[in-house]
Amino acid sequence: MTITDWLLAHNQAKTSIYHLGKYCGDWKASTFPKGKPSFHFILEGECWLDVGYQERVLLEGGDVLFFFKNIPFHLVSSPEMAIDVLSYKTMEPLDEYGQGTSLLCGFLSPESTGSQLLFALLPEFLLVKKQDDVGNKLHLLFELLKQECQGHEADNDAIVSHLTEAILYYVVGRDAFEYEIDINLLKVSEDKPLADLLINILEEPEKRWSLEDMAAQIHMSRSTFIRRVMKLTGYTPNYMLSKLRIAKAMCLLRRGHTIEDIYCKVGYESLTGFYRAFKRVTGMAPNNYRAMVRYPL
Repeated sequence: MTITDWLLAHNQAKTSIYHLGKYCGDWKASTFPKGKPSFHFILEGECWLDVGYQERVLLEGGDVLFFFKNIPFHLVSSPEMAIDVLSYKTMEPLDEYGQGTSLLCGFLSPESTGSQLLFALLPEFLLVKKQDDVGNKLHLLFELLKQECQGHEADNDAIVSHLTEAILYYVVGRDAFEYEIDINLLKVSEDKPLADLLINILEEPEKRWSLEDMAAQIHMSRSTFIRRVMKLTGYTPNYMLSKLRIAKAMCLLRRGHTIEDIYCKVGYESLTGFYRAFKRVTGMAPNNYRAMVRYPL
């Protein structure tokens, strides 16, 4: 089974529109306080993404941004003005006269165990720049979405939602390969208690997570737990744990964290142990991986 096959069968993430309109002048916006994964499409104009730990990133018309985790961020009108100086504003209608930044924003709801596990394995956010995808299906879908957003039909909200979900499918399908999402880990979605365990490990990789701890959390004997994990993933529980911890470490490396800051955050007691596990899982040293990945996004 490929990632694409899995997405078609198991990814049941639904979208809902939060707001559609235009910001003018100096402004800031965020869906972070709502506590949900979200999406943000830049229909026209430009703004900047501020996630607090790096320089702001320019977003332009045609760019697609998905947040799979509920992390603090702002979209802002200026590359330099301080967040505290900018104010939250009410959106103007898209057809309002004057220049501005037109946005379609909303929320993602992973409604299946498989979608919840996928979101946990994906990085905190993904940005697809328009120039990265000119001529492909994603760009065509975006142009169709833009036309629907500018229409005035009373029933086009459903069409906009379906187009948004199609864009999500192509973004995840593309970036699951880039971010090396392991299809064998996604197969665990067939077993909800085990999938919930994997999500918990990804949320708290720094915990001890002994074999006995993992088995006890899903109320299995040690031997039953080992058999269940190997049947679904082909991995031993300890190797599955390493895969999850290193997946988290790879996300942190892509965000610019230092190796010295990471190893204890993902459950390793020493740099030597972290290096050994990272190379076993990925085939390369963490410093080599950090040098080759697309950074900061």
